[in-house]
Amino acid sequence: MYTLQLNADYTPLKVLPWERAIELVLSGKAVTVAAYPGRFVRSASLALPWPAVVALRRYAKARGRVGYSARGVLARDGYTCAYCGLRPHRGEAVSERDRLTLDHVVPRAHAKNGMVYLSWSRKWVRVSCWENATTACRACNMRKADRTPSQAGMPLRAVPRVPTTSDVLRITLGRFQPVPEWKPWLPERWQAERTEEDARITALQG
Repeated sequence: MYTLQLNADYTPLKVLPWERAIELVLSGKAVTVAAYPGRFVRSASLALPWPAVVALRRYAKARGRVGYSARGVLARDGYTCAYCGLRPHRGEAVSERDRLTLDHVVPRAHAKNGMVYLSWSRKWVRVSCWENATTACRACNMRKADRTPSQAGMPLRAVPRVPTTSDVLRITLGRFQPVPEWKPWLPERWQAERTEEDARITALQG
């Protein structure tokens, strides 16, 4: 079971193992904002409400990283094709042609020793990384093939990027089942996106 950690201004910061949340509360570095109903962490001398949400007493600078993954790229890009803008809607039947896939912007065929050159950032990066991966519908991926966007005449709608701290939290939260106790502290747009993303992942992987 996990705990949502809020900053001192009560904005979401990250997700913690409940054991770490208890340590923060007992050390006075955080306060319990919401607990899991009817659940307690017990020891020989005390019984603490099982923390669902804690908030830091002192403001901490947001930071964080998330490991590169295909699902992370889809989430970062809002489940939208970077070339044509296709975004399958919740509950919409997804055809084989329109399924979303991961696309290497500069294809592996252009790599030298596992590295590719990104003209927009003027640097060499690994083939599979945040800055060289984007979401594409199957039709655009097949059309682009092993060419760069400029070679294929398919300009990107947005340049791939390393996730921001806000992206990191959204992607991290996407790994967990929805927890009712967290909802009051998450932006409504995140909750709506999470619901839609769950539906899309099911459809796109089905």
